[in-house]
Amino acid sequence: MKRLKTLLLACLVLSVALCNAAEKKQNTPAVVKNSIHKIARADIQTPDDAILELKNGNKRFLQNKPENTNYKEQIEQTKGGQKPLAAVLTCMDSRVPPEIIFDQGIGNVFSIRVAGNIEDEDILGSMEYATEHAGAKVIVVLGHTHCGAVTGAVQNVKLGNLTHLLEHIRISLANNVAGDKVVDETAKNNVKQTIKELYEKSEILHEMVEQGKLKIVGALYDIETGKVAFME
Repeated sequence: MKRLKTLLLACLVLSVALCNAAEKKQNTPAVVKNSIHKIARADIQTPDDAILELKNGNKRFLQNKPENTNYKEQIEQTKGGQKPLAAVLTCMDSRVPPEIIFDQGIGNVFSIRVAGNIEDEDILGSMEYATEHAGAKVIVVLGHTHCGAVTGAVQNVKLGNLTHLLEHIRISLANNVAGDKVVDETAKNNVKQTIKELYEKSEILHEMVEQGKLKIVGALYDIETGKVAFME
């Protein structure tokens, strides 16, 4: 009789434990794809996957929770080749480092930088290599607030070779905006103009977009907050 009571008690304890485990599993939230955790490179199959990882990376950056800072390991992983998920065309401004603000470290993004994030034939060629040859799924044209190059274009600055560069930006002047907002609105217009020119001047990029292999998106980085706002 004593053994029977012990056995029944053990069964009762086991039953309670199983019920608690089942309840805990039921109440555990599923891991959704739009969490801020890093998406493994192997899981990035589409342009939308790449864009999502860049958005997640910026969230990690804002929360000061980077996951791509083991540079020694990244050097080892990429010494035999590269397969970045994105190409980022951005301004040369020292406050806008793509690998950091998107938490991507070494080997995850092609970083193409020039004052005012404009395009020319050399940049187009670089992007065609990054996408058609190396497999980047998305091109991000990244402007930023308080841009010095955009300010120079707004103020019609003349300075050596910079004069020619600023002419690329002047066609995007936000003439319908006054005051302090004109620079940032012009920066947004300039991003859109650069994207338009990428489509028009590169048959390779245009075809890849049409085939769904590539997306070209604009974004604006706020140097006061660190936040990247995608213009989709």
